[in-house]
Amino acid sequence: MADKRRKATSTKRKEEISELKAEIRNLRSELDLKSELKELQGLVKAPPVDVVVSENINLSSAIHQQQFDIARAHSTLPPPLELHPLCTRICLKKSWDQRSATLLSLREQKFRAAHEYITIRSQYSSSYSSDERFETANGDVCCSIFQTVHFPGVKSLKQVYDAVLFSMNNVEISICERLGHITTRDDYDCVDSSIYNARMISTDDMGVTTEVSGIMFSRFFDSDDRSFSDAPCGMLVIDSVDEDELCPYVPSERVRKDVSAAFVLTADHPQHDTLVVTLRRAAFVKLHYPEFEMSEGVWQELQQDVARWGDVTTRAIRSVLYSVP
Repeated sequence: MADKRRKATSTKRKEEISELKAEIRNLRSELDLKSELKELQGLVKAPPVDVVVSENINLSSAIHQQQFDIARAHSTLPPPLELHPLCTRICLKKSWDQRSATLLSLREQKFRAAHEYITIRSQYSSSYSSDERFETANGDVCCSIFQTVHFPGVKSLKQVYDAVLFSMNNVEISICERLGHITTRDDYDCVDSSIYNARMISTDDMGVTTEVSGIMFSRFFDSDDRSFSDAPCGMLVIDSVDEDELCPYVPSERVRKDVSAAFVLTADHPQHDTLVVTLRRAAFVKLHYPEFEMSEGVWQELQQDVARWGDVTTRAIRSVLYSVP
């Protein structure tokens, strides 16, 4: 039997080195696999709070982007129309009979337009207040306002309606007390105790005088009167006179202010049978560019005050209902 040849020492060393390298590669592969598994386990076992925070950040970023897109689209929209749905061209003659006939002919039309506009305007809106302003080609400043006000804990819908009516009938007093503007009111027409035609002249602390010639229609629709709604509601509608032969505007001395507004009152019991009356108020105010000399600074200040009468009225209503200043 032939003798086996003995491997050279160098050959044996090469084989051992090769085997060791192969083992090292296997160990490294196992180590890499364990490391990957550990990372996956770390992701799976990540605290829920971290996941929620990450999702919230992504969601907030998406919402902000949508808001920017809406703002960008809104900037491309044309300005609101000068002729608001609450506005009606009204011309009054000198004859008292003709004036009364004109006002009576407008009454149902004004109630219908006011109720329809308020209903449509508030149908898909959750906003409590909006105020949009723009300037016309001839420099007039227009302001479109929509406001929702809740009066909780009141006795009845009629109580709030009476408070609104009282506040509107005495608005010149509230303007004097709360704004410090010297304000007078002249009543010209009263029809059926539900239609009033009056002119208000108000001078602010800068010495600028504005005048408003308006008509107010008011009615409380009880459960038997379902002209506009199945549920009781109260309505006050205001509109400006465009031309008055008896008492014309004086643009050479006063800044003309046109006001078209609607107040619609409804009642519900949202919680624990506590009565809450909701007032939805829409207004369109136009401040005519003065026909007499006025500095730009004074004109800017006058524009800032264009809608303050509405805020004064809301505070006056709260004062009547809750006996607060």
